[in-house]
Amino acid sequence: MKIGILDYEACNLSSIYYSIHRMGYDPTIINTAKEIKQIDKLIIPGVGSAKHCLDYIKKNGIFYEINEFLNFDKPILGICLGLQIFSKNLYEHGNSEGFGLFNAEVIPLNNSNHFNIGWSKINYNIANNLPTDIKTNDIFYFCHSYYLNFQNNEDKKNCVGYLNNDIFIPSILIKNNFIGVQFHPEKSQKNGENIIKYFLNL
Repeated sequence: MKIGILDYEACNLSSIYYSIHRMGYDPTIINTAKEIKQIDKLIIPGVGSAKHCLDYIKKNGIFYEINEFLNFDKPILGICLGLQIFSKNLYEHGNSEGFGLFNAEVIPLNNSNHFNIGWSKINYNIANNLPTDIKTNDIFYFCHSYYLNFQNNEDKKNCVGYLNNDIFIPSILIKNNFIGVQFHPEKSQKNGENIIKYFLNL
């Protein structure tokens, strides 16, 4: 199994790389569109600006290859910003078009809470058939100032876990071969490791 971690020149590579390496795997850092064709599973890390990320991957032909990867039912794990770019529209540092897997826009957190950082307890959508190794762990490490805002109720069916303090923040989304998490599993100790294991075992 060949695991690729996408480098879009802004993301947090080392944490997720060493998390996977400690599990006994040897992931590859992906820098080009051509390299995406050679892997079986793709991880898109978080940290960075939405506009920079999307401009970079479109300019370098990576956007197209990720779409092909998705269409061929190969597993993708999107972390934080790596989840957000699979929405339709993003507004961080300018307007950007995402992959459109989810009918959602990525907008700033509200005025009373500009930044969500630290450990938070996840709520679960009981309508979903949750994987056991996900639903038994509910505290994860978050670090973000933007979030997915669904434009209809249809995509909420794909929302497995969420925060609901002042606003509804989708935190675990599973749709077909895509898993997206708003938190950072690579910084969430054992609970985060279980999320990564679930993805690697798909």
